[in-house]
Amino acid sequence: MITAFSEILSIRPEPPDAVAVGIPIGLPDAAEAGGRTCEREARRLLRGRASSIFSSPARAALDAFRRGAGYPNVSAANLASSPAGVRLTKQTFNILPKIDEVDAIVGPAEQTVVHEVHPELCFTEANGGKPMAHRKKDRAGIDERAALLQRLGFVDPLRLLGDLLPKGVATDDLLDACIACWTAARIASGAAIVLPASPPTDPRGLRMELWR
Repeated sequence: MITAFSEILSIRPEPPDAVAVGIPIGLPDAAEAGGRTCEREARRLLRGRASSIFSSPARAALDAFRRGAGYPNVSAANLASSPAGVRLTKQTFNILPKIDEVDAIVGPAEQTVVHEVHPELCFTEANGGKPMAHRKKDRAGIDERAALLQRLGFVDPLRLLGDLLPKGVATDDLLDACIACWTAARIASGAAIVLPASPPTDPRGLRMELWR
């Protein structure tokens, strides 16, 4: 079983053609109101589900986290970077370990394979551009997403892994992973759409974009 992101890129004998990851790739030097361009555009498409998009941290915030700083100091680093006065949300702070893990591995060369996605944006694309009607953690939202995945060809997505579902992984996490796989297949086939159409790059040369 894969337990670290680094293991995905070393899968053998056939490495993946496309990997879709729901973690920010490419971080701005200065935190902007509403986050990166791709996050702002995604919120417009998601409408009622827009709150599911968290704004990415500035690189200074990730650097502070790597030095062992706690939430107050990491948020202060984000604020110090930002002419707009943007602090870091606690939700974004909580995913900094995953952002750190991906950022340590993915450079511009790896972006030929590794692509950033957001599950709600992918579900919206798969649903003909219509955002999901219910929250993903509600029973109605779980059923809604599972039914859509079944229409996309996933057989019994709620029981896809059976007893092999890793400890701590919730049902909505499994459904998010399924729709990310659907998007990865679209990327590999050339059918996926990138947001924005001409993505900006961060100082490391990483494209700041979302795929759907």
